[in-house]
Amino acid sequence: MTIDLDDEDDDLRTILANLRRYDVSHSRARQLRRRCHARLQTEPRTTAAWMVAASPFRGVVIPALGAAWCLTYLFEIIRYSGVISAYFRSQ
Repeated sequence: MTIDLDDEDDDLRTILANLRRYDVSHSRARQLRRRCHARLQTEPRTTAAWMVAASPFRGVVIPALGAAWCLTYLFEIIRYSGVISAYFRSQ
């Protein structure tokens, strides 16, 4: 018993050809297009006052915190390696 794939493909094509198409109406498409154009043409918002005031904070404090975190992590790695080394030397 063989399966004829051409018959199955023809059935599938028939089913797909008979499907109804759903699309937005022309008036709805025009309305959406107008809304998109209006949104794109609006002027960009000005930056908030707190963002301008936070510039020194972002430029100095945050990198300093990152550096402190890295140094603390490095110190802990060295400290733990010393503890592990002392443990194995005492064995």
